[in-house]
Amino acid sequence: MNFIKRKYYQLFSKYLKNKPNADIAYIKAQYYLKNERRLNLDQPTEFMEKLQWLNQNLYHEEYKDFVDKYEVRNYVEQKIGEGFLVDFIAVFDSVDAIDFNALPNQFALKGTHGSGYNVIVSDKTTINEDEVKRTLKKYMRSNYYHKYKERIYKDIQPRILAEHYLDQTDCENIIDYKFYCIHGDPKYVLVKTLVKGQYKKCIYDLEWNKLQPKDTSKGFINKNLPQPDNFEELVTIAKKLSEEFIFVRVDLYSISGKIYFGELTFFPTGALKRLSVERLNKTLGDMIQLPIEAHA
Repeated sequence: MNFIKRKYYQLFSKYLKNKPNADIAYIKAQYYLKNERRLNLDQPTEFMEKLQWLNQNLYHEEYKDFVDKYEVRNYVEQKIGEGFLVDFIAVFDSVDAIDFNALPNQFALKGTHGSGYNVIVSDKTTINEDEVKRTLKKYMRSNYYHKYKERIYKDIQPRILAEHYLDQTDCENIIDYKFYCIHGDPKYVLVKTLVKGQYKKCIYDLEWNKLQPKDTSKGFINKNLPQPDNFEELVTIAKKLSEEFIFVRVDLYSISGKIYFGELTFFPTGALKRLSVERLNKTLGDMIQLPIEAHA
């Protein structure tokens, strides 16, 4: 994309971001900026195009409890049992309601209304409480919907969830398995873990064959990772949690052989960035059958 065209789309996107009823135009501008191709919502074929169709036509505000980090616990408990949930300490409607003295030495504070609104505390004696509160209040003022225009986040009540700390002292032992599930069937898994202090990723199919993008410089793990001993259980859990949806990514952790639920993600990267493994854009797109006639 040449400089002038990119600058135009950047300015156009910035202008649209907070305009009412401009969601689709904003999404199309962002999609073009990130992929240098137009988003086809009239006849979607690729994976992200179909996810954007679901964003516009199906997964709206009434699905919010599936991405609310507190409310989704009820769904997980119903589907697979509470044993896969990280133990929570409390949920707070405001930052000022948090009593840090009552919290254990290690804990996690998470905004229930978006992704990345986290403060992880491994040693309470080392934190600046006022700084933590400022960070949390910034999260509480944010509406995650404005970031990617995902309507599923639009009406979530901002709260802070306090959870018990998951021990991350062994970086090789804590891995995030993100299962791409279509019509209730896990198809591929994005594996994310720490490599030399930085989060990196790779993609495997369910036979544990690694799929490499052409450009491996953008945060991909070059070495092969061992298949976890509990992989079949991970797949089974992902299947149970995804069976009610056309598409959802089921994020799970495996720590010392124990599986924990992470979150449900309906629109990875806001459904704005095509997948790095090029062939998956068509392969996953072909797998998704949209109820287009029902929404015509």
